[in-house]
Amino acid sequence: MSAPSPGGGGESPIGGGESPGGGAEPLARPARVTVTAPRLGAPRAAATGHPALDRSDTATVYVRSLIRSQLRLALVCAAGFAVSLGMLWLVLAAAPRLDAIVLAGVPASWLLLAFGSYPAIIAFALIFIVATTRNEAGYRSLAEGS
Repeated sequence: MSAPSPGGGGESPIGGGESPGGGAEPLARPARVTVTAPRLGAPRAAATGHPALDRSDTATVYVRSLIRSQLRLALVCAAGFAVSLGMLWLVLAAAPRLDAIVLAGVPASWLLLAFGSYPAIIAFALIFIVATTRNEAGYRSLAEGS
């Protein structure tokens, strides 16, 4: 008795080797396809006709302005979040009596460290989303008007 060949024989992995009608004839296997990576030195086809590539100078200025305003907003939110965490740390350092308060076997200062930053995270996320939406709406109104 010989082992089945790698390419044939035996049951098909699709459908269990029987045709849909219940007969014993095997299903046809799909053709194999070789997938290769693009050659390193091969030239790529140039992108043509894409509307994003046909920008005027004013559109470029508007996009750069939007990117700068979004970056400024992200930096301000990150700095504000860092300051708020620093303030939380200072409050905990200035109030050592919080260690004496124990809730469920955990000091209150640890609970504030563990869960005190989540309201700040949510607040800065909401501020960022609202301001980003406003920036993008302003960009859209400028871009449609040009």
